[in-house]
Amino acid sequence: MPIVTHDTAPRPTARPPIADPVSRVRRIVGSAREHGADLVVGDGLGELELALARVDAPADIRVRGGLGSGRRTLATALRTRRGWRPAIDDLDVLATHGGAVGTPPDVEIVCLRTAPCRHEEAWVRRARAHPLLVVATGVDEADPPRWARGLPAVDARRASDGSLDVVVSFLDRALEGLTAVRVARLEAELEKLSVHDRVGDLAEAALCALDPQGRA
Repeated sequence: MPIVTHDTAPRPTARPPIADPVSRVRRIVGSAREHGADLVVGDGLGELELALARVDAPADIRVRGGLGSGRRTLATALRTRRGWRPAIDDLDVLATHGGAVGTPPDVEIVCLRTAPCRHEEAWVRRARAHPLLVVATGVDEADPPRWARGLPAVDARRASDGSLDVVVSFLDRALEGLTAVRVARLEAELEKLSVHDRVGDLAEAALCALDPQGRA
């Protein structure tokens, strides 16, 4: 008996994935650097390159606390647990010297071992655009002191301790949307540079590459 082959609808040709918009911006800026031998320092191109570098930079996680707060122990546990490499800041220094902290981090964790001092309370209440988690270290989770009620009680002496799960989950959530946040920052910086005398046209082209539909 002959074999009958039924006609089937042709399968759609697989389309190549759309290129990463940030990669397109990198190519535009990289090409400008290669062909811009006459450009000098301060021409704006360096600012474009720095803005791009910030998109790819490692996540800036800050673990902050005063002396004896357990900030170093927590940072070590997070590095052991998930490979994160948070920076460690002395909150007493940051909070009592005018609050000049430079570039805001991507994520911030504040460790408190005792009732927060006035400058620590003021620091926690500061307005910020990045995620913040305040944890109590070295307290009895079953019977925490009044100031620690409502705060996650963390024991970071062992990286496998279950109390660290809340910190890990917080960081996972915070870092999940980091790329989108950084692309938005890049767009804002490109907008600022689009009126630059020397690189305005280049920044505008980069904006079109970053959001081709919005600037078609």
